[in-house]
Amino acid sequence: MSITTKVVGSYKIIEVREETNGSIHRRTISPSDDTSSESAEIKALVAEHHTDELKTAYLEQICKTNHFT
Repeated sequence: MSITTKVVGSYKIIEVREETNGSIHRRTISPSDDTSSESAEIKALVAEHHTDELKTAYLEQICKTNHFT
């Protein structure tokens, strides 16, 4: 399996591209996602980019956007 990652945007969304046996699967990981079952590579990116401050800002924006406040 080949994994490619990229961190994008002000909320540091992690884009993951996994290629296995010619099939490509793409997914994203946001600051509010549970990453406990992720690979060490993904966990390292999360630890580096998804700080508590960023998680709080992301969740506040989600609440504003969805009118939960």
